[in-house]
Amino acid sequence: MALDGCGQICKVLLFLVNLLFVLAGMGMLCGGLYLRFSAEGPLNLDLKTQHFVFAVSVLMAVGAAILIAAAIGDYASCSENKSALGVYCSILAFLATLTIICGVLSYLNIREFCNHVGEFYATVYAQYLIKKDGIRAIILRLFHNAFDCCGLGGTLQTIMQETDTCPQKYSLMGISFSTSTSCVTAILADLQASTVLGTFIGIAGLMLVALGCSSLMYHSVKKSMYYSHPATYYY
Repeated sequence: MALDGCGQICKVLLFLVNLLFVLAGMGMLCGGLYLRFSAEGPLNLDLKTQHFVFAVSVLMAVGAAILIAAAIGDYASCSENKSALGVYCSILAFLATLTIICGVLSYLNIREFCNHVGEFYATVYAQYLIKKDGIRAIILRLFHNAFDCCGLGGTLQTIMQETDTCPQKYSLMGISFSTSTSCVTAILADLQASTVLGTFIGIAGLMLVALGCSSLMYHSVKKSMYYSHPATYYY
């Protein structure tokens, strides 16, 4: 079906946005599944806390929702199907609204939100000390670089010789030292309400961009169908 210039641009933008959604959703879903089902230590030691289980469940649910939305969006844009585009617009509107609501609630309850994030980090860190796996190392490095911190703090990390994921470290006579602060303390002190809200608004903004593009493409398809079959197409 021949789309006008605006429709073609929207189709390309939707492809790029949906590709980003697929990568993000796949990463969140696979990462959540891995964390959820690999959280047992030696002798079946349970390394999961309530905060951890809740955070991982949310991660998997969000990842699955984003993947479903991206799959529908890819089908709708590639096939130029008007009904599928309408469904995609509805899903994006719902997800964007939900994201904004979550952002506002997190902003209003920033201390509780920080506590959840700190508890999640502490659980992942405790699991990493036992498992030493790459996925948890990546998650810890994201926290460490974002908050310029490392585990329990530089002195304890140095004593434990667990400095491989620390952003600030140096070696002296073969002994690794870290000068980073405690991550739980850094999260509680440095995670600002405005930053949290801005992150949620940014995610919602990307969804709204996709919503705008899909709406424009919907009308472009509708107009194209009308001009292709002017005698049989009705609004």
